[in-house]
Amino acid sequence: QIPIPSVPAFQPSTPIPERLEAVQRYIRELQYNHTGTQFFEIKKSRPLTGLMDLAKEMTKEALPIKCLEAVILGIYLTNNMATLDRFPISFKTHFSGNYFRHIVLGVNFGGRYGALGISRREELMYKAPVFRTLSELIFDFEEAYRRCWHTLKKVKLGHCVSHDPHSVEQIEWKHSILDLDKLTREDFRKELERHARDMRLKIGKGTGPPSPTKDRKKDVSSPQRGQASPHRRNSRGDRRPSGEKKPADSKAMPDLNGYQIRV
Repeated sequence: QIPIPSVPAFQPSTPIPERLEAVQRYIRELQYNHTGTQFFEIKKSRPLTGLMDLAKEMTKEALPIKCLEAVILGIYLTNNMATLDRFPISFKTHFSGNYFRHIVLGVNFGGRYGALGISRREELMYKAPVFRTLSELIFDFEEAYRRCWHTLKKVKLGHCVSHDPHSVEQIEWKHSILDLDKLTREDFRKELERHARDMRLKIGKGTGPPSPTKDRKKDVSSPQRGQASPHRRNSRGDRRPSGEKKPADSKAMPDLNGYQIRV
């Protein structure tokens, strides 16, 4: 019997950095998938709610994962951390005539940056949220790649991911694409800080990830909410721009009233 890792559970008083460490331990305990077989099919175009359902399935199956699956799992396990900003960071590197791609989940807590993820290399996954700027975090990854004899070619940065597990929005995987062959070192740093500033402004304007508390207030309804939606669509269709009333349909009225009773 192979032990199945336990999904981390937290007390409300548990500090965010400790929670991140526990999430990373769980991801690491699932182990990196060296089999060459992809156990979970992840389509980046799927809405967030679908990806969260897949993440829940990952916790049940407890199979080895790769970097993209670790990012989805990291989002799922940090959804209840309303003060934590999460955004994808993708890397493209070159080594020995070949190109390699990797992705981690960038995090920002209290103005400090870090990352969650999984990799064959220990230094290319978890980063504690101690970096003062986004550029410091990316430069640390670049140095880690250099120690592995890889040359960093491109960095793709997404925007912050919603904390609403039922959101039908898609994750914005590549809001900023930075080609290091076309940027000076200083320009690269400026572009990274510009992206960090854009994320702060987006959240400050209220268009960033909503808090779980607000989402719960909006989503409070009976389990039959989906059944009620056809009635709402019919009601909208029955409206008259001129204000005139639709004549009562003797055949339709009993069914409509019965439907209202069920709701």
